[in-house]
Amino acid sequence: RQLVPTPYAVEIAERVHEMVGGARTLLQPRHHDVNLATVARTVVIRASDGFVDLAAAALLTEIQHTAPMIRLLFVSKTDKEATPLRDGNIDLEIGVLGTDAPELKTRVLFTDRFVGICRRHHPLLQGKGVTAERYVSFPHIVISRGKKLRGPVDHALEEMGLQRRIIMSVPAYTSAVNIVSRSDIIGLVPLSVLAWFQAGFDISHFELPVTTPPIKVSLIWHPRLQADPVHRWLRETIVAVCRREYSRLSHEQRET
Repeated sequence: RQLVPTPYAVEIAERVHEMVGGARTLLQPRHHDVNLATVARTVVIRASDGFVDLAAAALLTEIQHTAPMIRLLFVSKTDKEATPLRDGNIDLEIGVLGTDAPELKTRVLFTDRFVGICRRHHPLLQGKGVTAERYVSFPHIVISRGKKLRGPVDHALEEMGLQRRIIMSVPAYTSAVNIVSRSDIIGLVPLSVLAWFQAGFDISHFELPVTTPPIKVSLIWHPRLQADPVHRWLRETIVAVCRREYSRLSHEQRET
């Protein structure tokens, strides 16, 4: 009872896994043969809390209407490793592609951008408004699941000879928003995160005084599920819902 794989078994394990997955896909019925109303299946999606709050409710409505027996299981996005997709532990990932795994399939859902957040009536929003110099004069909080404190905004500020004073890091948007709403600390979040906390917290958002690269939020999956009819339908549904919800959010933010 102490069997261990040989070096050759370890070497071919991933290829065998992909072959078995491909065989399952090949033997599944074609898309037009699938009755989505009767499909009972759990789909595991790795995504950030920002995506869940932006689109999960609207996605649930679509699924309940067409495929009511499909269950979505969202898991935390603690890293961007491709191994869970390869192993079949997750079926889809939503976020910024953070791996160089060449076989993964991707599709851009929407292009996001960073915005600043602060409590309403914050001194930064008074007087001359948000300049780079005034932006860095206040303490900052960052959202990071590790020890990374610097990002694109810091690189842009450095080119102007400026630097943020980061005094706190938290792992979740909810924690950062709660702290920002009760202090003079400044935060930084993707625009899509505003979908859920704008109404419930004493928060204002503002455009950054520097230019940062756009954030490409993508749908990511393993090629063994490329032809799976249920998976393909769910991908198309997620694309439609995400683009609609982000467009709605952008429109609301322009009006405010």
